[in-house]
Amino acid sequence: MKLLYITLIALFASLTISAQTLQDGLRYTEDDLVGSARFTGMGGAFSSLGGDLSAIGLNPAGVTTFSTNRISGTLSFFGKSNDANYFNNTHGHDYSSFEDQIASFDQMGVVWAYQSDASDWNKIAFAINYNKTNNFGNDIFIQGLNTAGNSVTNYFLDRANGVYLSDIEVDSNAGETRTDVYQWLGETYGYGAQQAFLGYQSYLLNPVDSNDPNNTQYTSSATFSQVEQANRIASEGSKSRIDITFGGTYQKKLQLGFSLSTYSIDFVENNRIEEKGYDAGSDLQYLKFNNTLRVEGSGLALKFGAIYKLTKSFRMSLAFHSPQWLELEETTKQSITTRFANGDVVSVAPDAENLFAPYKIITPSKFVAGTSYVFGKKGLLSVDYTYQNYANLHFKEKDSDADTTYFDSLNDYISDNMQAVHKINIGGEMKLDKMSLRAGTFMSTSPYKNTDDLNAVKGYSLGLGYTFDDITMDLSYISTQKKIKQTLSALPDAATVDQTTGKFTLGIRYNF
Repeated sequence: MKLLYITLIALFASLTISAQTLQDGLRYTEDDLVGSARFTGMGGAFSSLGGDLSAIGLNPAGVTTFSTNRISGTLSFFGKSNDANYFNNTHGHDYSSFEDQIASFDQMGVVWAYQSDASDWNKIAFAINYNKTNNFGNDIFIQGLNTAGNSVTNYFLDRANGVYLSDIEVDSNAGETRTDVYQWLGETYGYGAQQAFLGYQSYLLNPVDSNDPNNTQYTSSATFSQVEQANRIASEGSKSRIDITFGGTYQKKLQLGFSLSTYSIDFVENNRIEEKGYDAGSDLQYLKFNNTLRVEGSGLALKFGAIYKLTKSFRMSLAFHSPQWLELEETTKQSITTRFANGDVVSVAPDAENLFAPYKIITPSKFVAGTSYVFGKKGLLSVDYTYQNYANLHFKEKDSDADTTYFDSLNDYISDNMQAVHKINIGGEMKLDKMSLRAGTFMSTSPYKNTDDLNAVKGYSLGLGYTFDDITMDLSYISTQKKIKQTLSALPDAATVDQTTGKFTLGIRYNF
């Protein structure tokens, strides 16, 4: 497999600022309700409670709530239902990790707690915990009749005009291949010239003067007033976090904690758009454009937290999460297939990947406040509030302190169009001897200005646990709803997707 190195600027030069570009950034910033079965069963409302390995990722001070050493692990299966509306056509499509036989290890960790009354610092604790923050598995299908006059053919035509015909031709007599020319174009001129090459080599585009090697103007093989479009976006991967946490309790009232968090991102998206419904007299009758995106990344963040016991039962907490400093690398692979009125079918699939220059995303910092009341051994009730300002989401080059022109524009767009998100989590637990019953609800406002629902989240959770001596088994179910905007590949048009996620989580805890 040949690798093609081009700069990130070359990619972004062929794009415009859109919700899709911003949605890509939000993908690595927004966190789902993921973690241990007890944590998720109570809606994630744990910042003032602690005593759970996923909870210390919310507030590291909770590491000192543990009275014994503990190891725990969590497994889950989830599904997503997507109802996509595109030009008043709604199409439902589902994804199931169970059907794909994909089990998600959402959490695994261990904590050591040490108690002593020899000083005012009566307890110290140390924990290492792995926790998913987002599962990217999904399958969205968008279909409709585009009556706005926008066609995928326009995408290729716009990028071809201005490119020399001699640069996008393949000289087979000189031993050139399509892969060779595609790679050379990326190295020499960038991503936009590669799109011109795909359009010309698939006969989607025709030069105005085919006898002039310096020709820079092209026409489309398609004529249309409206076109039928279908876009399938299938994705997989996850964002995960490892928390290394240390904490201590002062005079059995004040709990303090600190975490160093490392992040890992693995994302793959297969994006296929098909278009047909051209005029009866059109030369082009069908096209299929495939793009595969692979993203790998890592990052760091710091967390500080405190819990204070006002009484034996009543607790309050505050935690600060620093920005996440994420570094990402992307590769893409493309192919195109066209079919014409005379029955000819042309496929162009260069055996090369585009490897773009690494870049950074700096996520907004986060504040988490909570309060809880423990009803002795009967149960508890907990409420959390989270504040995060998405106007501070920031993109930049990896190896430079100066932003590129594109990143400057994107960051200005984010600053002008994004806002603070307010999130509420409420959870409760009732204990019946060895069994625990749990429930929770959660909601967050939209990160976008001038909209009430885009990327806003609401949901509920249910859970139960049963203790066998030193071992506890936990089970939870989570239902989450949100609305997202999905721009179609190579088009300015977007669909609105109503997404519902259902998830079953099974966990085990062992005290030692």
